[in-house]
Formats: sequence, C-alpha cells, structure tokens
Amino acid sequence: MPSLAVALCTCGGALAAILDLEQLGANLAQWDPAMQVFQIDRVCTQTGQDALVKNIKEGSPNMIVIGACMPCLYGRITAAIGKQTGLSPALIDVVDICTPIFPGRDADSRRVSKQIESSLKMSIGKLRDADPAPSSYMQIVRKALVIGGGVAGMTAALAIADHGFKVDLVEKDTVLGGQVRHLYRTIDGIGTADLLEKSVSRVEAHENISVHKGSRVIHSQPHEGLSFLTTIETDDGEGKLKLLDHGVTILATGGKEAPARAYCYGKSESVLTQHELEARLENGAIDPSGLRSVAMIQCAGSREEGRNYCSRVCCSSALKNALYLKQQNPEINIYIFYRDIMTYGFLEAYYTRARREGIVFIQYTPDSKPEVSPPAWPAAILQAGILAAGPTGAVPPPASPLRISARDPILGRDIVLEPDLLVLSTGIVPEDQRMLADLFGIEINEDGFFREADYKWQPVNSRKRGIFICGMAHSPRSIPESIAMAQAAAIRALSMLGGERMEGSKTVAGVRRSLCSLCERCVSACPYDARRRNEEEDIIEIDELACQGCGSCAAICPNSASVVRGYSDRQVLAMLDAALD
Repeated sequence: MPSLAVALCTCGGALAAILDLEQLGANLAQWDPAMQVFQIDRVCTQTGQDALVKNIKEGSPNMIVIGACMPCLYGRITAAIGKQTGLSPALIDVVDICTPIFPGRDADSRRVSKQIESSLKMSIGKLRDADPAPSSYMQIVRKALVIGGGVAGMTAALAIADHGFKVDLVEKDTVLGGQVRHLYRTIDGIGTADLLEKSVSRVEAHENISVHKGSRVIHSQPHEGLSFLTTIETDDGEGKLKLLDHGVTILATGGKEAPARAYCYGKSESVLTQHELEARLENGAIDPSGLRSVAMIQCAGSREEGRNYCSRVCCSSALKNALYLKQQNPEINIYIFYRDIMTYGFLEAYYTRARREGIVFIQYTPDSKPEVSPPAWPAAILQAGILAAGPTGAVPPPASPLRISARDPILGRDIVLEPDLLVLSTGIVPEDQRMLADLFGIEINEDGFFREADYKWQPVNSRKRGIFICGMAHSPRSIPESIAMAQAAAIRALSMLGGERMEGSKTVAGVRRSLCSLCERCVSACPYDARRRNEEEDIIEIDELACQGCGSCAAICPNSASVVRGYSDRQVLAMLDAALD
C-alpha cells in the first residue's frame, strides 16, 4: 500500500514568514488523510537532511515529496537520503515552493498558497504511479580521446592525465601546438613560446598520454555503456590503422585565420593579414623603424554574408600589433578602420592606451567600406612582366603608392591615406569539422563550429553523452579563454571517468513491445541517436546513456508504444487531475 509523506522546508523561517505552512499541511492532509506532513528547517543543509532522514525512519513512508527551493540542486541530496533510508530516488520528488513567493510580500498570499498546494498535489499524483524499479547501470571505459593538439587539446589532455587516466591525443599535423605556433606574443607583451614549449614537453613526456601525430580519425563506433572504439589513420606513408578504445571524447580541433580575399590582398606585397604581420615582425622581414604609416581594416570579410559572425579576437590582435609598432617606432602613424571595437573586459584598457598613444580609429559601415587601390609601377616594368631590381638590388618604388579612400564620420568628409602597409583582420574560421561531426553524431552550427548542448548551462557538452567541445572548435576565442574552456571540458569528462560504472537517468524512454509496429518513426525522431532497430531480434532498442528523456519518440509514436519513464499516461493524467482539482 503506498504510504506518502510531504516534507515542507521552512528555509530558516523565511518561508514560514510569508506562507502559512500549517494551513498548507492541513489542506494536504485533508486531501489525503493517510498522508504524513511535517516541517523541516533548511533541507539543503546537513542538519536538515539528518532531521528529514529521522522523520522518514520514524514514519516509514515509501514515497516522499519535498517542498523546498531550487530542485535542480537536490540530485545528490535525494540520492543520499535514499541511501540512508532505503527509498528509491525515483520515489523522492522535490517541488519548488519558493519561486511563487519571489514577487515579494505584496503578492496575493491566497493565490500563492493555492499555486504551491497545486504543485505539491501534482507531485503526489505523479509519485503514486511512479515506477520503483532501480536505475540501470552502464560500464565505463575509463580512458579519454582528445582530438586536436593545440593549446586547448593539450590542456584538456594534461588535466585528465594528471588525474591518473589514460589519454590518446590525436593531432593531424606532425607537430603539436596548433595556432599558437603562429602567434608570438599576447596583447600584454608576453611571449607564447614559453607556454608552447612547456605544454608540448609536458604532453610528450607524460606517462598517461599517448600522442598520435600526423594522424586523423576515420571511424568511431559507440558500444554499450560509455564506450567507443575509434579508428585512426597515421600519415606515415603506409596508412597504418590503429584502434583506440575510450569512454569520453574531447573535440579540440581548433580554427585558423580566415583567408583574405578583398582589399587588394594578393595583388600587393604591402597588404597583409594580422598573422602575417606578426610573423614578419618576429623574423625581421619588416622593420618598424622604416615604416611611416600603417593602416588596418577590421572585419575584413567578417560580419557579412558568408561569414556573418564576430571572431572576437581580431580587435585585440590589431591592438596588439599596433601597440607593438608604436613601441618600436613612436613616430609611426597608425590608422585603424573599424565597424565596432570588441575589446571586452579588461581589454578595454588597451583600447584606451592605443588612443592615448595617437593611434587613430576611423569608423565605417557596411555601406561605406574603405576602398583600396593597389600600387602602380612604371609602364616599362609592367610591360616586362616583372618588378625588375634596381642597381642596388632593391625593387624600384611604384609610381603611385597603395591608396585607401574612406569616409571619416567625425570630419564629415572623404579622406585618402597612402600607408606603407595595409593589415587586414580577417577573423577566425573553424577547421573542416563535418566528418568528425558525422562520425560522432553531433551538430555543427550555421558558422561551421561544433554546437554545444546548451550555450548557458552546458557550454562544453555536446548533445551526445560523453562527447565534449573546447577551444576554437566551439567558437573563436583567445588563448586564456581556450585554456579555461579546455579545463572545463576536462572536468566534465573526469566526472564521468571517476566511477567504474554510471547510473542511467531515471527519465529515459522505453518501448511497449507488444504495441510496437516497428515503423521506426521514433528512430528518426530521436535527436540523440539513442534508438535503433535490432534486426536480429526485430525490436527497437534504446541506449539509455544517450537518451536524454526529451519525449520526442513518445510524441511521434502512433501506437503509444514509446513511453518516457516518470511520465506515463497514468502519471500525467494524475498530475492534470491534481492541477484542476
């Protein structure tokens, strides 16, 4: 016989001051005289949990509803209570009784009390028909696969390996480092070589990390539980194949500087990208002391059709190179054409410093972009088809220099610049990730980056359990941001690798096989690839680890054969009856 108890949290007297808990308990008891109702102070604390466990042991209910705040925080608490009392966590439900009170003391107390009472009755109706069967458990392969050997991939691999788990790090290039190998300093002047050298040496020397350079993933097959078998191909001329077994996957495939196509790029050696400028300054190909003026154009090919997003790091890269040029040659004139300056957070200080040092910022709009005319050499040189060297071996100067025509909104008139260099901020594009997305069954957004499960709450999770995203594979970001995201992905992965097995969700889909007609509509409707048809047994099978309990299968099934545990027809109808009571 179901025996149910309701525990109402007083929240240190805060709820009792607004809500008449005694009357609420009396109303619930009147609705079901066999129900036990008691008050507990601060259920979220250890003291409150001990008091709740004591009441449960004394009253011996086999179902309990807890009225408290923020049910999302009670997962571990209900598991602990179930362990101490012998109750299945599936028979413990937490109802939010705080949110209705949030409007304040001026809210209609009768309406609020009625709303909370209705929510508690709905939970009671749901529990009465709950399935007490214990959750299923799935085995975990306690190894990790990290794809991408850039700063994000190396950071994630080290974070997992330092906790004692084996990691396979797959990098398509023959060296580790990713895009950091093409950066030489940060905006605050710190060199990246030391960070790169330390990270690479730690990864290659770590006993728990196996590095596969010059390799690419060509196949991945999920197995029962949290287990994958992934095939990689090595680029050693023989095309050797290796099989890697792992439980979690971190995608850190990175990004790269977008190709430049406008503003005379490729037609003049005076037109460079920000990465090219930084590299030439580093190797001495460009001497800042010999420059009179430099112009930079932001959003070159970005934030418009074809690449309609902001890469976030372009403005800081432009400021970094502009401030470096000013530091090396204070007399140089620098002009930055921009649409919007994205110096978020503490980067704003560098924008202020750049203006203070005389760097000129000229705003433009998509309708009035700067126009660039390439340098023109003497007709004789052009007819010869080469830029002939002069007597000293130097290339003769063009008859007319590089010209930039633009509208200055402050002056309210057209201006013409003739800089020695034009530097384009072209933005960031992802590596080609379509194949990996198809192999691992995850989504790519409209910009070509891997899509996260939820931008706010699960920014490093994919929609497939056990697969995580970090670094520029997710979106354009700076080195510190990539490192932070890689650490977050590693923490998520470690939370799964920490146990020998993983408990399946209580809210997962099921199949009433006697009603199933094998139409496979549920298979195509599942956004998590958690359902498949077993051809040998001729049944629909569910991967409970992949299933997220979204209910798409139950909604599309024409025979009501697909169900979601915890939301059976009887439970939903009982909740509706309670809500309308």
